[in-house]
Amino acid sequence: MKRLVLLSLVMSIGFWGFSQERVQVSKALKEISKTAEYVTPTDEVVNMPIELNPYVSNYRELVGEDLIGNTFYDLQSNTMISNRIHVYPDGTIGAVWTRGGNDAPNFANRGTGYNFFNGNAWDEVPTTRVEDERTGWPSYAPLGENGEIIISHLAAGLKISTREQKGTGDWTYQTLLGPTDLTWPRMITTGENNNIVHLITNSYDPYEGQTQALFYYRSIDAGETWDIEEEIIEGLGPDYYTEIGADDYVWAEANGGAIAFLVGGAWNDMFMMKSIDNGDSWEKTVIWEHPYPFFDWDVTIADTFYCVDNSANITLDNDGMAHVVFGISRVMHLEVGTTYNYWPGTDGVGYWNETMPTFSNNLHALSPYSDDPESELVEDVSLVGWTQDVDGSGTIDFLDEIMSYSELGISTMPSIAVDAFGTVFLAYASTTETYDNDIYNYKHIWVRRKEANENWGTFEDLDDNVVHMFDECIFPVIGQNIYSENQSVHIIYQADYEPGLAFNEDHEYVENRMIVANYNLGVGIIENEVSDLIVSQNIPNPALINTNILVETGTKGVVSLSISNMLGQVVHHESVVNNSPTYAFKVNVSNLDSGIYFYTINVGNESVTKKMIVK
Repeated sequence: MKRLVLLSLVMSIGFWGFSQERVQVSKALKEISKTAEYVTPTDEVVNMPIELNPYVSNYRELVGEDLIGNTFYDLQSNTMISNRIHVYPDGTIGAVWTRGGNDAPNFANRGTGYNFFNGNAWDEVPTTRVEDERTGWPSYAPLGENGEIIISHLAAGLKISTREQKGTGDWTYQTLLGPTDLTWPRMITTGENNNIVHLITNSYDPYEGQTQALFYYRSIDAGETWDIEEEIIEGLGPDYYTEIGADDYVWAEANGGAIAFLVGGAWNDMFMMKSIDNGDSWEKTVIWEHPYPFFDWDVTIADTFYCVDNSANITLDNDGMAHVVFGISRVMHLEVGTTYNYWPGTDGVGYWNETMPTFSNNLHALSPYSDDPESELVEDVSLVGWTQDVDGSGTIDFLDEIMSYSELGISTMPSIAVDAFGTVFLAYASTTETYDNDIYNYKHIWVRRKEANENWGTFEDLDDNVVHMFDECIFPVIGQNIYSENQSVHIIYQADYEPGLAFNEDHEYVENRMIVANYNLGVGIIENEVSDLIVSQNIPNPALINTNILVETGTKGVVSLSISNMLGQVVHHESVVNNSPTYAFKVNVSNLDSGIYFYTINVGNESVTKKMIVK
């Protein structure tokens, strides 16, 4: 009832939050083209200096999030993001990332950062790696009745780290060598006791007619031996692709009697390999057919076309049906060699499941714009993510420069999960207006959900409490196995105050924080139902003269409002004695300079902070 009362008050003034109605980036931004160089990913790091983080002292206390680790080495993936977080049925969680201390540029102590949630709290932030030698690109899964496994890559070969009890004890190590250097592993486990290990890994070097090949390995005894080794599954070899590159693949966690992995990027088909017999046989589904098959940098000339932006993710629901999300970009390759053009203003996140038609090889099949007659995407059906009109101006207002990654899109790095009730959850990193460092707009993590047999819901900035005003938030991964209707969705991501990557020479090496956010299963306001204090977004926002802030306290008493500028200086304060459980502040902001402000409502020991914009 309390939530309905506030919702009625809000609706009587106007809509608040981020609606489904799309505001597109400007035509001018869509048409900006940049030249890039495709470089085969390497483990070598650049000689960039270390810089201390000037914003550390200004960070607000994390709300609904946990700091689980840090790293100065900031490349978590070249394209698709690995299995980095697992939620166990007992409510415990294991999470991993590539960790490097402040020993740039060589990062001799680089390895797996690991943290464990025991059901009540995360362990202390780790100061050492899991392995006993330099590694990278960890993939994490349960192993045995109550253990865990991490597979990462070495300079040559893969490092397998296991232990019998998750969260505690010593790690045991093995090394897996292949016919060439094995790199960029992805791994899941299956079976009654999670003793079957499924691994896909890149050859790094040329192998049997491919510049880079993708191998499949399987172990039925928890990684002690391998009954399938270095197999190139039918549909992946040189009869189909010139190469399958680093990180261009990702597993879904096993579910519904099936296992599946996804392969794709800007220069190959996006396809799914699925097995219902634990890897004995596979069925291939081409989800998006590339307009230039057998793409070869030394041969292929490609006119401009829309494509997967190198980032994508896959999950299986309880029926074993696959759900796929992918970022969207636009590229061109008009002369032989590794130089190509891309359009950084291209914006969209696509969605597909096995009940939907696949996408053709038409150059505009993945165009994310509804006015493109050749697009095969349908808004809120197969096009489900895009940047948001945060300030409600009716336009997307970015600074002149847009930071791009190997994942090329404005809205990119999507992750997907489906709970036991059929609800689909999406998280992605999206360049976000109103947050910037005067050069680039920051990316934030945005979330969206779709109830079973219903439409996609509203967009929510994961940073609802305005903790990350000076942060670039990237590489989100949703923890799978959402067991309970009342359990939060856990999303791991990386944040620092500099857009781009030091690894790519975009800036100096700085400390990155690894964060797990706890996103409530309800829409944003439901998260506050456990509290007696519910605060609306100010209306209108942006505000020109007056704006309204609606508060529901659940009790009578003193309610105070403080408004602060970006420097933390209080520019407005007022308190009232409220004789009812609801109150509406009407604030005159005409004397404030245009810009971003933060308003805080305090009632007793409770407080809520939100962002507002003054024109």
